[in-house]
Amino acid sequence: MLEIFDSVCILLAKAEQKHFQFTKKLLEETGLGITPGQMVVLYTLYKGDGISITDLSKRCFLDNSTLTGLLDRLERLELVTRVDVPGDRRSYNIHLTEKALPLHGQITGVMEQVAEKMLAGCSQEEADAFRRVLLKIYDNL
Repeated sequence: MLEIFDSVCILLAKAEQKHFQFTKKLLEETGLGITPGQMVVLYTLYKGDGISITDLSKRCFLDNSTLTGLLDRLERLELVTRVDVPGDRRSYNIHLTEKALPLHGQITGVMEQVAEKMLAGCSQEEADAFRRVLLKIYDNL
């Protein structure tokens, strides 16, 4: 193993870089025309759309400013739309479009391929432990 990987911080950062690059490549190969960040937003909306940007931000664990840029690009791709909230001129809810609905299976398929490649050679117990450690890291930070 490379000497630099004796630091768990560097190892985690570099593993995430490889994860991102692999996910981006798979998304490009599928021709979906979305980025890994946009995939996170769509995946979250597949679990329940028609929500405010603040709620979506919390569910995606993204800042509102970051999310706004992702939504702008998804709107240009005609995958989401912003719908005004009656009685509140400053608010709107985010909805998936008809164009986005059939992509659900392809997006989850990409996510499954990434997970399969990422965890290749790991037992179910190791994969479960890895998930627990990642959640603990997230909670700790």
